[in-house]
Parts: sequence; C-alpha cells; structure tokens
Amino acid sequence: MNAFVEGVRDILPAELRRRREIYKRIRGVFQDADYREVITPTLESLELYSGIEGILDKSEMFKVVDENGQILVLRPDVTMPIARLAATRFQDTPRPLKFSYLTTAYQSKNSQSLSLKEKTQAGVELIGSNKLNSDIEMIVLLIKTMQKLHIERPLIDIGHADLINEVLYEMNLSDYQKENLLSLLAAKNKVEIKRYLKDFDLKQNSKKTLIELSTLFGSPKEVIKELKKLPISKMARAEVLKLEKLFDKLKELDLINYITFDPMLISRHGYYTGIIFKGYAGKHNILLANGGRYDNLTEKFGAGEPAVGFALEIENILEYLSKVHYNFQAERDRIIINYNKEANFKNAHRLAEELRNNNYIVEIFEESKDAEYINFQGMDYKLDYSKSRIELKNYHTGKCINIDSELHDKKLYEAILEKVREV
Repeated sequence: MNAFVEGVRDILPAELRRRREIYKRIRGVFQDADYREVITPTLESLELYSGIEGILDKSEMFKVVDENGQILVLRPDVTMPIARLAATRFQDTPRPLKFSYLTTAYQSKNSQSLSLKEKTQAGVELIGSNKLNSDIEMIVLLIKTMQKLHIERPLIDIGHADLINEVLYEMNLSDYQKENLLSLLAAKNKVEIKRYLKDFDLKQNSKKTLIELSTLFGSPKEVIKELKKLPISKMARAEVLKLEKLFDKLKELDLINYITFDPMLISRHGYYTGIIFKGYAGKHNILLANGGRYDNLTEKFGAGEPAVGFALEIENILEYLSKVHYNFQAERDRIIINYNKEANFKNAHRLAEELRNNNYIVEIFEESKDAEYINFQGMDYKLDYSKSRIELKNYHTGKCINIDSELHDKKLYEAILEKVREV
C-alpha cells in the first residue's frame, strides 16, 4: 500500500519549531499594526470562487460534495473568504477593516510554493479605504515583516494593473491577443514582442510604446522619468503620476532603496485593479510575498468597496532561510537530566520543575542518553548526576562544570541556575 500523497507532507518537530518562531514574529508585526486575526472555513462553496477573473480555474481546486449535493472546495485562496467576511459579517462595521490571517490554502497545481498542494500563507487585508496611504501601509508592513524574519535586503517589486490595462485598452486587442502580449511583456522578450506586433494593425506610436515598456525596470525615479516621455493616454499618465507620489512617500520614509518599479509586472490574480507588488530577498529569485489592490472583488456580495492586501508564502520563506543557512535562535534552552540511580529520583524531578519554572525545556531520564539522541532533540545542556556532584555540560561550547549535589534543595537550584547562565 502506498500511504503517501503527492504534494503534501508531514511537518517534523525541528521544522515545526522554526515555523512557530516564524509565525510568532509575523503575528507580532501584524498585531502591532492592529490587524486582527481571523480564521475562515477550510471548506467553502464553489460558488464563492466562480465568475471572478484571476481566481484559480475550477480544475485546480479540490472539490467535495456534501450530503445535500452542494459542491464545496478546500479553500484555494484566502482573499476571497475575507472579502466575503467583510461584506457579510462586517457589513455595518465602520471602515476600514483590518484583518490578518495565518492559514492553509489548497491547490491541485501550485506554482507559488515548491509544487505543494497544501501551502501555508500569512497575510493582511485592509478593506474600505482607497487612499494612497493604505497602499503605502501595505508596503511598509511587508518590509517590516520581512525584516523581522531576517530576510536580507527585502526587495519589493511594484507594478500597476490599471497602467498596463489602460495602455492595452487603447489598442482594441482581442482577449487572446492581450493575454499573449501580456505574457511577452512580463518576460521582457523584446525580440518576440516585435515579431508578434508585426501583423497587428496598430499605430507606430502604440508599437513603440509597447516595445519601450518591455525594457523598463529598476529605480522608480528613472522608470517614471522614461514613462513620462512615452506617448501614453491621459488616463495612463494619471496612473504614472499616482505612482510617482507613492514613490515620493516611500522615499520620505527612507524605504525607496527597497523598491523597484516594473510597469509590466503582472499577477496571476486578475482581480487586481491598482498597485501590484511582489516581495523577494536581494538576489534570490524566490517569491516570498505578493499583493495588491482589488477594489472590485466585494461586488460579488452586492457592495463593492476598495481593498488592498498581501500574502506571505511560508514554504518559500523557509526555503530561503534554509538556503542562507539562517536558523532562529531558540528563545528557550533545552536541558536533559540524567539522574542515573533511584536515590536521585526525587531531587532530579524537583530540579526539573524548578528549571521549567525558569523557562527551560527539560527532559528527565534515569539512564544516560547517547549523543545521537541528544543531537536529535537539540539539547543545549546536560545535567548528569554522579555520587556527590552534578556535571553540567554546555553542548554549544563543550564546557563542563561540576556542582556539589549535596547542597540543600534551594541552594542547589540556585547554584544550578547560576551555572547554567555562566557556562
């Protein structure tokens, strides 16, 4: 019997400890900015995801049928359930709404997280504000979160859905032509773009604009400067000016060095209506986060309102941290006690409780455990009883100290706690 399912996996103790530290740090940043955590159902109606451009194709969703014949899906995306929550449960609540989440999404085909069908995402959604400051808040919050996770030089690549949509709208292209062209523009394949445009009945200015757009990327100041030279429409130019203001604000906050601007940045999620952004780490080509503005998404529930948010890809973050060999320092040290004979049983258990009360993680055994077990458990210290002393060993430094085990209870505990800090 094959007991394994492709695309899902067990999370073992060592990784789970790292994940919990990552979760704690992410939640801390979100809470500090007053984003309140919500949990939406794992099972949602298939209808929730139907008719929305950019949501996964139905073939990529895991579907089940309930006892009433209703088709349900395992939540493939977190933004839609939160949009539903805002438009229904929080319909009469003052805006803006500020939600956070740390949950699992399920996709039968997943290009975002190491081909996993089950992925962990953490993110925020700000619903009910179309102000520029809301977009800035998202970018600032993303940078802070990435810094808290020790991601070296966070890099936020920014684009704008309305800018490229406005440029293409003027050209009266079919959906098929637009889709192909967007793919070429995103890949910045100048040669193929020229070849593809040969058979198009477009003005020379339009062809020039598309070719020039495919080459623009990098410093926001320089890209904005080049965009202003292009023969783009009044509406497209208005979007450029909005972006310029956004970049000016980020410069005021000393964050512009974390930002790149790609006018042709596109997202798989077609529901974005304004700013789009993706988060990376320096030169590492691993997508760590993505987000943007989606002002029309809640219309499905009868009341459209502006919204912006982002999602962190936890599995990708773990992959990145593994590549740069970064491990979070455990906040609690781990100690193993070997009391070695029955006469030490009571004192060893009392000592274990005293250490636990002082925020240590403690395992206790009568017999000594070998190095393989100690390494597997990730122990920091060992307390080993002998006839009249306790040997304290620090596994990081290799240093050993002997403590008189004949000391009275309280003095013994105080001596051990003092020596653990010293060794």
